[in-house]
Amino acid sequence: MGKRTFLLAVAGLCFLISALPAQQRHWVYFTDRGADVRQQLRAASADALGISEQALARRYRATGERSLRIEDLPPAAEYLRAVESTGAEVFVTSRWFNAVSVLADTDQLERIAALPAVLRIEPVRSYRPDVPRIEALPRTPMSLSSYGLDYGFSLNQMEMIRVPLVHDVWIDGSHIIIGMLDNGYRWRAHQALRTRDIRSEYDFINDDSLTENESGEPYGQDAHGTSTFSAMGGFFPGTLIGPAFNAAFLLAKTEVNNSETQIEEDYWVQGIEWLEAQGASVVSASLGYSTWDDGTGYRYENGDFDGKTAVTTRAAIEAMRRGVLLVTAMGNSGSAPGSLIAPADADSIIAVGAVNYDNRIAGFSSRGPTNDARVKPDVVAPGVSVFCATKLDTASYQNASGTSMATPLTAGVAAMVRSLRPELTPVEVRDALRATADNATSPDNIKGWGLIDAFEAILYHGMAISTNPKVFWSGPDGTVMAWVVSKHTVDESGVTLSYQRAGGDRNTVQMTKIEDYPGIGPGSGLYLAHISSIPEGTEVRFSIHASDSRETRSSPAEAPARLHRVIAGENRMLGAEHLLPNDFALEQNYPNPFVPSEMSMTSIRFSVPMPGAHVQLRLHDLAGRVVRTLLDDFRGPGPHSVSFSDTDLATGVYIYRLTSGGQQLMRRMIIMK
Repeated sequence: MGKRTFLLAVAGLCFLISALPAQQRHWVYFTDRGADVRQQLRAASADALGISEQALARRYRATGERSLRIEDLPPAAEYLRAVESTGAEVFVTSRWFNAVSVLADTDQLERIAALPAVLRIEPVRSYRPDVPRIEALPRTPMSLSSYGLDYGFSLNQMEMIRVPLVHDVWIDGSHIIIGMLDNGYRWRAHQALRTRDIRSEYDFINDDSLTENESGEPYGQDAHGTSTFSAMGGFFPGTLIGPAFNAAFLLAKTEVNNSETQIEEDYWVQGIEWLEAQGASVVSASLGYSTWDDGTGYRYENGDFDGKTAVTTRAAIEAMRRGVLLVTAMGNSGSAPGSLIAPADADSIIAVGAVNYDNRIAGFSSRGPTNDARVKPDVVAPGVSVFCATKLDTASYQNASGTSMATPLTAGVAAMVRSLRPELTPVEVRDALRATADNATSPDNIKGWGLIDAFEAILYHGMAISTNPKVFWSGPDGTVMAWVVSKHTVDESGVTLSYQRAGGDRNTVQMTKIEDYPGIGPGSGLYLAHISSIPEGTEVRFSIHASDSRETRSSPAEAPARLHRVIAGENRMLGAEHLLPNDFALEQNYPNPFVPSEMSMTSIRFSVPMPGAHVQLRLHDLAGRVVRTLLDDFRGPGPHSVSFSDTDLATGVYIYRLTSGGQQLMRRMIIMK
C-alpha cells in the first residue's frame, strides 16, 4: 500500500473508532514480516514452527512443494513489541494474514495506526450461533441385522446417506486426520468418545491443552462440540456410530460461551491455522453463526458474502490452498434468499444445509446464493433429530437439530473419501460429494447439489479398496481380507497381497475372490489371501494391490511408502465378526421335503470358519453312492448356500454330506415326485 492510501486508511480509521466503546478487539495487519525475510525462511524449520510431517505431506500433494512459505512465518517480533508498547493487549497471532488481534481503547488504536509497519486495522467480529434444537430420545433402540456394525439409534441418519454400505467394505476414516472447530469437547469420560484417537487438542480461549470445561466457564461451554464430534466420530456399537469413527482427531476449542453465546473470529482463524499445521486434511466447523453481536458484522445487503470479505471466509480459502478441506454449516437463519453465514460463502469448501428424514429441507436451514451469485449450499445431510452424545454423563445422548448437526455427518463422509484417495484436492473431494448427490443435475440455493450419498461418493473417482483390511490369525498362520469394488471390470487375477515381517523379505501372493459384490463392476468382491509361519508378536507390514479396466490402486494408497501394520496373533476383525463362525455348520435344506413339481429348488445353507477351506458338498442315496456333487471348491469364511433343482432323482430319502479335511457333517433330504 502506498503512503497516500495508507494515510487515507488511517484517517478513515480515526473516524470509525471515535464511535466505538472504550475497549474492543481489533485486527492489526502489518505491511511486511520485517527485515531479511529470505534469511528468516532459510533459518526456519518445520519443527520450530510447529508444522507436522503430515501437514508437509498434505501440502506437497496439494501444491507439489515441500518448502516452507513466507506465510508460515509469524509477524515480526519487533512489530509485536511496537504494538504492545501502546498498552494494547495482543490476543491472537495469525501467520497466514500477518496480523494480530488486540484489545485496545481508542487512544491505543490511534497510536497503533500511526506505526509505520501497520497496514490497516479492522474490528474483530463477534458471532452469535444458533443453538441446536434438542428433542426427546426415541423410546426403543433401532435394531440392526443387515450390516456388519450395529448403529443403534444412529441407524436412520447413517442409512439416509448410505454410510453403512461404505463401512461394510471396510472404509471408515482410517489413515486420515480430521480437525474440529467448536466450543469444547467432553470426550474423556463419554463411552462413545473416550476410545477415539485424539492426536492433540487445544483451547484457544484459555491458551491451554484442555478442551473440556474449566473453572469459571459456563456449564454449556463444551456441550455443542461434544454433540458434533460424536455425530462424526463417535463409536459405541448398539447405540451410536459416526461415519469416520476410525479417523484420528484434532480438537480446537474456539467458541466463547457466555451470556450471549458468542465467538470471536480471531480464535476461529487461530484454530484453523493450528489444525492445518498439525496435519488435518479435513476440518469440520459446526458453529452456525447468524448474527454479529457488536454491530460491526458483515451483511448480505452490503455484498459481504462474496467469498473474499469475512476473515473466516478468507482463512477457509487459505486452508484450501494448503490442501485442507473445510466442511462448514450454512447456518440456521431460515428460508430467505441470501441467509447464509460466513464462512459458508467461501469457494472450494463444502457448505452444508439440513434436511429431515423425508429428505425435505429443514425450515431453519439457511439459503444461498452468495453475493457473487454462486450456488449455496453445496450439499445437504440429515440435520433434524440427529442422534448424538451429550456432556451430561458418561452414557447420555440426545436428538439435536441444526445445520451444525448435518455438518459433521458430511465431514465424516468427506473424510472417508479422502482417506481412500489422499491424493485428491479439496475441490475434487467436494466434487465427489456434489456430483453423486441427489440434486446434482439441477442444483439450487435451497438444497444445493442435494443429499449426499457416501457409497457413490467413494466410487466417484474410481476403484475402492478397503482402507481397514481384516486380519485373522490361527496359530502362526494369518488370513488377510479386503474388499475391491469398482464400477468397471476388476482383474481378478491381479489382486495381490504384498507382505513382509520385520527384517524379512517381501512376499507377494495372489488373493482369491470369495464373495461377489453384486450390482457393480464384474470382479468386485471380497478377496482373501493367507500368510504363514509368522511367530506370534511379530510385526507384519502389508499392502493390497488391484487393477480394473481404468486404473491400478493400492491400500494404503501411498504403498509402498506407507503400509498397513499388524502384530501376528492379534485379530483385526471389527465389523467383520460375521465371518467368524465357531465351526463348520450345516443346516437343514429348505424346503424339505423337496417336491420338484411344486417348487423350483431347495437350498442348503452351511458355514465355514476362518480362514476358509476347500469344501465338498455331496448328495448320497441310502446305499452310500454319490448321486450328485453339489460343491467341490474353496469357500471363504462365513455363511454360504447351494441351491439344488435336480428333477431326475427318484422319490426317496437322501443324505447330503459336508466335508472339509477331517471334518464332516450330514443331514437327510426327502425328495417327493
